[in-house]
Amino acid sequence: MMKRLIGHIRSSLARLSKRRRQDGLTAVEYEAVCLIAYEGQAAYDRARQQAYYCRARGSEQGFRFWAAVAAEVDRRAGASAKKHDEQSR
Repeated sequence: MMKRLIGHIRSSLARLSKRRRQDGLTAVEYEAVCLIAYEGQAAYDRARQQAYYCRARGSEQGFRFWAAVAAEVDRRAGASAKKHDEQSR
């Protein structure tokens, strides 16, 4: 799942910047992956902040990208919360 998400992130960024795909992660890709891995409320808030920043700057694609990152953080946090609840029973 993470590999597919990183691929989606890279292709979205390539379309945004109209550049070739690089071997390493860009700063934006790295931040997105870190936020998804962190899975906390702060990560969700940061991704939403990035989404609204992009929208304010007129980048609808950037907004959709960061909104998708926020949704993934939220989805994973929900899954982690369920797993934590099951383990504490």
